[in-house]
Amino acid sequence: MGIANESRQEEQNMREEHHGAGRYWLIWGLLLVLTVVTVVTGRIHIPTWGLVLALVIASTKGTLVLLYFMHLADHRGANRLVFAVSIIFVVLMLAIPMVDLGTRFRGATPPGSTYSDLQAIDIGADAEEGRYGGALRKEGKMGEESGAPKQ
Repeated sequence: MGIANESRQEEQNMREEHHGAGRYWLIWGLLLVLTVVTVVTGRIHIPTWGLVLALVIASTKGTLVLLYFMHLADHRGANRLVFAVSIIFVVLMLAIPMVDLGTRFRGATPPGSTYSDLQAIDIGADAEEGRYGGALRKEGKMGEESGAPKQ
């Protein structure tokens, strides 16, 4: 006898023999390897494909957890449909802003931002204009008053 809201297919899956612990150890090992790859690639500066690589590794780890630790691989029908639609929406939610950002015209990004090639406007850039709190920095050691005369 199945639970009230359970379909016949799920009830049949419950009666079937479950997988051994070896499969879970293998997936756990894969997750550890992917975590090490994430840490190693995070320390390496990959300017062009770093974000894409991080997203692929994270998506792979999430998919492994969903399929094996949450037993989605054993189920059919609506569960897989919900998973597939979720993946499609995640891809769209990541791709649409990236396409938008990549196709902006030059004037839409502020000068000095990461995505702009315009020179940053730095008001008060020279010491003469008051880089140090609006006052000119005097010669002297740190901790001493800047206006104290040198002896």
